[in-house]
Amino acid sequence: MHRNKTALIVEGGGSRGVFSFGVIDSFIKASFNPFNMHFGVSNGAVVQLWYLLKVSDYNLDKMLFSASKKYVRYSNILFNKSIMNFEKLYQDANKVFPIDFDRLQRNLDGKNFYVVVSDGETAKSEYIELSRENYINEMLATGSLPVLMKNPIILNNKRKFDGGITDPLPVKKAYEMGARDITLIRTYEETFIRKTKFENYIAALATRSYPNISRALIYNTKTYNSALEFIKNPPSDCNITQICPPYRLKTKRATTNHSTMKADYLLGTQIGQRFLKKFL
Repeated sequence: MHRNKTALIVEGGGSRGVFSFGVIDSFIKASFNPFNMHFGVSNGAVVQLWYLLKVSDYNLDKMLFSASKKYVRYSNILFNKSIMNFEKLYQDANKVFPIDFDRLQRNLDGKNFYVVVSDGETAKSEYIELSRENYINEMLATGSLPVLMKNPIILNNKRKFDGGITDPLPVKKAYEMGARDITLIRTYEETFIRKTKFENYIAALATRSYPNISRALIYNTKTYNSALEFIKNPPSDCNITQICPPYRLKTKRATTNHSTMKADYLLGTQIGQRFLKKFL
């Protein structure tokens, strides 16, 4: 296990990330982190960040903090505004839950943390490492879903979108980068297969000035399910372990109900503890 790289990937999913937080909180409390490489997609990047910071206190509170009508307003779509005000959320959250970058760098010794984003012009996936100077925009970029977030996020003078559009489950990328033992925390049950939703076409229409991204949104279902095929049939020298909720979470992408979120967080801690019994 130690001769090859090991990777942890955390899927996105907005508020569904409470499940993932539950899993990694159980990891932190058990001092469990055998991974060399960390990949975070959308909200999964937030989960990975706090995992690497080794901060388990108040992680549920972080998710509940974001689940506020102060930051989530579906009525905004009528006024051509973002449904989720991520910029305001990150600014406010950083005051309440500040990031200790010195601690992060110490904990990253011998490890790599990649935040997955999609380039607006090429619709190619990019795997960037957080910089102290621009980490808020880098984290915003990986969660920049069209319609949900209308304000453009610019990195290196180029617009970036949610990494889940082009590489929602970066298992193949982790393998290409040398990982032979991959653990994937998902926010859907293991049997889930993605189907194209009407919202894909709405998002594609909203990004028509970025034709490659628009096309990627239409084909996102195929992209997601292709990753599932890789997971089910990995190369012979690769082991992939999924940590999934046993059933569909009641928490949805933009859920703000705290009771619902708390229940799925507790489910995550239980599943994480069950997983750890194999190692501890």
